[in-house]
Amino acid sequence: MTASNGAQQPHTGEIGEIVATLRKAGDDHSPSVREIVEHLGQASFGAMLLVPAMIVATPASGLPGLSSTGGLIIALIACQMIVGPNHVWLPAWLMDRRIDSDRFDRALDFLRRPVRWVDHVTRERLTWVLRWPMVVPLHVLCVLCGLAMPLFELVPFSSSIAAVAVCIIAVAIIADDGLLALLGVAVAVAGAVSFIGLAGSISSGIFG
Repeated sequence: MTASNGAQQPHTGEIGEIVATLRKAGDDHSPSVREIVEHLGQASFGAMLLVPAMIVATPASGLPGLSSTGGLIIALIACQMIVGPNHVWLPAWLMDRRIDSDRFDRALDFLRRPVRWVDHVTRERLTWVLRWPMVVPLHVLCVLCGLAMPLFELVPFSSSIAAVAVCIIAVAIIADDGLLALLGVAVAVAGAVSFIGLAGSISSGIFG
């Protein structure tokens, strides 16, 4: 993984290891965002971008406010990836926010099979896509997806589409897989087109 200034960042490891780390963070209690950050390690931008996106991508996104919180975290982290600081920073009110332990565990259980598959198919390819300055548009896209999630929350579970796009891009950053990153872009564009079409249909139905 590379920061926006082109400096090499430490590789996070397989996605399955990240999920295992999350289980430790939520062991026997409702974890706070701060605990998750501390377990992942603050220099791990790819993992920090992936975690809220994974949670919002699961059926747990139906919990009121979860998509908005996750989207804001995604936007803040992606902004910092553009600037290239040395560690992840989030405001205290977000760091202290807790995630319901039952929903957290169910989200991780939901992710077990797809995470295993992702670890199997990802590999280093088209790595130039993930090098500065080419990677900057990917970070900007993640910011836009994060900012859109509170709006998508008006339509139940629609925020999961944007979250899936961010998940794919985050996994691509961790695995150094440029082809996967391009797939994430395609998912984001398809999701935006679908949402605009749905919003147009609703507007037409209301206003005639």
